[in-house]
Amino acid sequence: MWEALLKRYWEVVLLKAGPENTPYSAFLLIIISFLFLILIVFQWYLADIKKVFDLGVALLEGITLLGSYFIYSYLLLKIYHKSNRAVQTLTTLLVSHTILHFFALPLLLLAPLLIAADINHMLALFIGIIYLICTFLLTAWQFLVTIHIYKMALEVDYLTAVLASFGLLACNIVAVSIWQ
Repeated sequence: MWEALLKRYWEVVLLKAGPENTPYSAFLLIIISFLFLILIVFQWYLADIKKVFDLGVALLEGITLLGSYFIYSYLLLKIYHKSNRAVQTLTTLLVSHTILHFFALPLLLLAPLLIAADINHMLALFIGIIYLICTFLLTAWQFLVTIHIYKMALEVDYLTAVLASFGLLACNIVAVSIWQ
């Protein structure tokens, strides 16, 4: 069962399916919300180069981030009279973003090694450029997936879906920055 679910969401990540092709399950939404929270907090821990990580603050940031996903997406769906799609849309967003965040783990694990490495400048420049390109590609992929999900869930054109995705990004940034 879990394999079939993962394949279904993988199709969304590849932009071959939309949230309407995913199961409607509040239980699954709760599970993925918890897993997403754990993954995000773990990634923030890995990204903490200064070693000032505070688990309590990170959990509050993560919960606030999840809240911004829920509130923004629900309000957007409500405005378009599609609030009945909230569970599927939120689940699809969180599962898709979780899958993409797993691809970012090697980059986060590699960062401290690159900082501590004693390599010549040309090699460091080359590795840094590859690192930045990979980071940019993952970010762009996540943004495209978000556009795709909102386009399908809201039944709107691409421009509206792009604007909706920028809105989610802005809400996420504001939500996390509250605790900084």
